Amino acid sequence: MCLIRLTGGPMEQMHEASFPLARISSVRGVEKLENGANLPKWLDSDDLFWIDIVGGDKPTRAGLLQQLGLEDTDIEWAQRFGQAGRITISREKLRAVTWLAKEANGGLTEIHLLRTRNFILTIWDGDAATLDGAMTGFAERVGQLKGTPYRAAAIVLQLLLGVLEHAVSDIDGQLQATDVQFERNPTAIDFRSLSSRIQRLHTAWASIDRYSIAVKSATVGIEAMPGMDQRGAAELNDYAEQVEDVQHRLQERYRWGAEIIQHFATALAQRQSEQISRLTVVSVIFLPITFLTGYFGMNFNWMIARLNNPVAFGLLGVLLPISSVVVTVVWFKRRGLM
Repeated sequence: MCLIRLTGGPMEQMHEASFPLARISSVRGVEKLENGANLPKWLDSDDLFWIDIVGGDKPTRAGLLQQLGLEDTDIEWAQRFGQAGRITISREKLRAVTWLAKEANGGLTEIHLLRTRNFILTIWDGDAATLDGAMTGFAERVGQLKGTPYRAAAIVLQLLLGVLEHAVSDIDGQLQATDVQFERNPTAIDFRSLSSRIQRLHTAWASIDRYSIAVKSATVGIEAMPGMDQRGAAELNDYAEQVEDVQHRLQERYRWGAEIIQHFATALAQRQSEQISRLTVVSVIFLPITFLTGYFGMNFNWMIARLNNPVAFGLLGVLLPISSVVVTVVWFKRRGLM
């Protein structure tokens, strides 16, 4: 799906590269937001829609958010990245700080969601194509969501979570491939790369774990909130359960990855121990030769005076070193060390 940059309106004076990418998902399908001047027709209609804003610099995004009629506090909140995962639900709006998965390195991308009036806003930085399927899915469902704004927000949250669940499934395949590779050839595994991936997985699990707790807290007694429709409450409770499921899946994958690293470290230590044992055996075999060489070398004048015939040289210079090696090898074999 092709995305284009916002043009027109009061923002035309700014450099094109600073504009965000934006799309609207509604009963009409997924549409490009080509001109900021088109926003009033959406805001004045009764149609429920989802607007997704990706990238752009802060002043440019602020201009677009102002056109949406957001309050200054909401504009500031929407653009303040680096927040902890949380969700707050009130009578007038729903705010959520959650995550998408980065396909490039397995990390997380922070995304902010705001439900207010007749639209749902998401704002984030990353590859806009990541939400192609989610926005299409919302367009297919939004016709059944009119009059149930909290249910619509919950559906968007579930679609965003679906992107993360897909990434978790990809992790399964990667861990399985690593496990098979470990069984076949442990030395072929890049330990540094594997450790880095497991560390990112641990960070993702910790973030989703804290977010799961926040979602549970926010949805306790949600049915009794004024203005909350029952189907919306049910979808939000379902979302809380789905977040918990994803958290458990990430925890299991992290443990799986940690076990692979532990097995790899154990195999590496065993391999190094075997190499040290071999070197020890070799050094012990040649130790008598080293002693004999040193002994006769330090008494070189005596050796010249005493070993003055071929028989003596053959016995002490050739046969004695060979005999010492043979005796040592035989002893090692009887001891089961070779």
